[in-house]
Amino acid sequence: MEKTLEYWKLLKNEFPVILGLSGNVISAILIFIAGMMVGRWVQRRIRQSKIGSHLDATLKPVVASSLFYVIAAMTIYAVLIKLGVPASSLIAIFGAAGLAIGLSLKDTLSNIASGIFLLLLRPIKVGEFVDLPNTSGTITEIGLFATTLKTAEGLYQYVPNSKVWEGRIQNYARNSTRQFRLDIGVSYDTDLRRAQSVIIETLTAAADRVLDAPTPPEAFVMNFGDSAVNFNCRVWLPSDKWFARSSALRIDIFEALGQANIEIPFPQRVVTMKKEG
Repeated sequence: MEKTLEYWKLLKNEFPVILGLSGNVISAILIFIAGMMVGRWVQRRIRQSKIGSHLDATLKPVVASSLFYVIAAMTIYAVLIKLGVPASSLIAIFGAAGLAIGLSLKDTLSNIASGIFLLLLRPIKVGEFVDLPNTSGTITEIGLFATTLKTAEGLYQYVPNSKVWEGRIQNYARNSTRQFRLDIGVSYDTDLRRAQSVIIETLTAAADRVLDAPTPPEAFVMNFGDSAVNFNCRVWLPSDKWFARSSALRIDIFEALGQANIEIPFPQRVVTMKKEG
């Protein structure tokens, strides 16, 4: 023990600079580790817990990531100060670094700006099924840099925010009702008024699926095609379980026309043969 104290006094007297620098380096490392741990804890806490019930599932990932980056920046600043870097020099360094990063990562900054607009204007939210220019799926997260989706096939897609914001966004989940439209043709020898009545009665009979507002079920003769007279059916349905509801209506219409002996013709083409001479 006495020898250890003697070595410590010798080191302190002969190498005070090295000793002080070593202490600062160790302190800086501890500050960095503590800062990163706190940042990760805050990020995980916000993402997974119910802190701030006023924050919905759309905002929580962005708030969590933003707080982590703020804590990380403060930690790096404290580490550099502990290592003896002057504060004035740090301001100049950060300013130059920010300018260089801004010029080299303009596309990334565009993604951040687009993400902010998506969060402020809310054209999409977590849990909504949307159709984007090159993909479609359910929104799982809107981050600072990109939006993640789960497609109907269960695939994970990562789309830069700028691509989402600049393109057309078609949101299927925002409204509680949606209009179903179906084009169907009947043969030219059909009683059109009877066919129209059969279609409307079929739509109206599906009371568990069809809504009377904003307009009741409708069927219109739209045009006279090459092989059939074309009807357009329109009816309002609840947005949930859309594919099941619309499929059931198509089957109902097909069966009703068959029971009424109304033909849905195949495409036909008349070929006239001419003999030479």
